[in-house]
Amino acid sequence: MRAKVLTAQDGRQAVRLRARMRMLFRRAIAQVDAVAQAEGLSPAQYHVLLALAAEAGEADLGQSDLVRHLETSRAHVSMMVRALVDAGLVREWRPPGDRRQLRLAVTRSGWSLLERLGERQEAVLHSFVAALDPAEIGAIVDEIANRYLGLTRTRARASRAQAVKARSPRIQ
Repeated sequence: MRAKVLTAQDGRQAVRLRARMRMLFRRAIAQVDAVAQAEGLSPAQYHVLLALAAEAGEADLGQSDLVRHLETSRAHVSMMVRALVDAGLVREWRPPGDRRQLRLAVTRSGWSLLERLGERQEAVLHSFVAALDPAEIGAIVDEIANRYLGLTRTRARASRAQAVKARSPRIQ
């Protein structure tokens, strides 16, 4: 596959679009963080709680597995987990067979908070996106699909059509 040759103007336009996309992403993250902070969670605590819920689900997860998943230091995760345990959002324990290992699970209160945050964040992000120019959103989505996912508009439409077809019940 040959790379598309860009003119200087095309290259600059692509840079401007990526800069705008990054700025919008950072603003959206700030709004999501504000929703978590309104519930008493720091952005880092929310990130750890969300990661634990995503990785462990209804089960539990070893703290060392959470550290690997988050790709951060054990000390940072330990500090965040301690705050989440103190808030009653996470439960921790050591299995009887291996006292070195620390197991973690999201509590009912933690799951309730995550559900509330999800609903509030969805509303905040809908408002955020509604205030943007639809043409700009389209250009950003096209840029992501083309540059980062390797999808052209035609390929993206074909992929969506295949997905819809695969979900549709077959009529006999």
